[in-house]
This record gives sequence, C-alpha cells and structure tokens, in this order.
Amino acid sequence: MIFFRKNRVIKRIVVQLNKARVCAEKRSSGLTFVEVMVVVAIALLLMIIATPYMAGMLRNAELSTQAHEFLSTLNYARSEAIKRHQRVTVCKSVDGEECTTQGGWEQGWIVFVDADNTAQVQNREDILRVRGPLREGTSLSGNQPVRNYVSYVGNGSTQYVSGAFQAGTLTLCSHQQGVQFILARAGRVRTQSTTCE
Repeated sequence: MIFFRKNRVIKRIVVQLNKARVCAEKRSSGLTFVEVMVVVAIALLLMIIATPYMAGMLRNAELSTQAHEFLSTLNYARSEAIKRHQRVTVCKSVDGEECTTQGGWEQGWIVFVDADNTAQVQNREDILRVRGPLREGTSLSGNQPVRNYVSYVGNGSTQYVSGAFQAGTLTLCSHQQGVQFILARAGRVRTQSTTCE
C-alpha cells in the first residue's frame, strides 16, 4: 500500500511539474508588444542621433576621394613628363577631347602629351587620361596661374607654354569644406585643408 501511495504522489508531482513547465513556456515564448515598442523607440533614437554624423562622414570621405584623385592626376602628369622627357599638360575639359578656358575644373580634365607646347590637344592619340565631371555641388578652381592648365616639362617642373615658371593654387570645395593643392615651381604639389564659402 505504501508503494501505491508513493507512486500516486510521484505521478502527481510529475503532472504538476509538467503543467508548470508548459505554463512557463507559454509565458516566456516571446516578447510583449510593449517590449518590442521600447526596442524600436531606442533604435529610432539612436538613428536620429547618428544620422548627421554619418552624413558628415560621407561628405568628408567623398571630398577626400576627389582630392586624392586630382592629386594623383597631377603626380601622374609629372611622372609622365619626366619619363617621356617632354611636356605633359593637364587642362580642364568639358568633352574629354580638348581643353577649354571656360568654367571650372569640376567639369572634368584631361592629361595629354603636349609636344608642340600649346596647352591644346593636337592629336587624340596624345591623350593619356580623361576624367569626367565631379559630383554636383563640388567645385574645383584655380587662381590665375593655374586657372586653365598645369603643364609639366621633362625635368618635372611646371612651366607656362611661354617658358615662364608656373606655380599656383587650386581649391576643391564641397559643403563648406575644401582642399587646396599648392603647386610649387619644382612641380611638387602639397595639400592643405581649407574652408569654403
């Protein structure tokens, strides 16, 4: 008889434990609506706080990329002039085929072998590199000495087509931030940050 009583007691305990486990599983099987809404609200708040910083980071990255591209173009032109022992010119260009004196450098530029020292493309075969327009809202302009072209001669220095030395500053601007390219007589370029209006 004691054996049967113990069996019944054990069965009751097992049944009670199973019921408790089932109830616990039902209660903890998911999140409540309030918990989900709190998580969504926190995520939205974090996104609102982070958005201006992310936009600024993207603008800085874009400016840095464009500045690096223009600097590498100038360095490429200089190295090609030294390698070829002849004049290589970088000029602003609308169509990628000929130089222009209108508008800014943001409309694009070309690098070409300038064998006849005119700062103008004579043969399309002389074109070494072409860059199309920069993104809208970006400007690239040069002061008077480098307004239309930058020309490297065989020793790597910059010269006007007249033979006078060429030095100047080009400024890349985007969203009030900018980079200046300062061209020295020896043909080397250094950059510095600036603010734009």
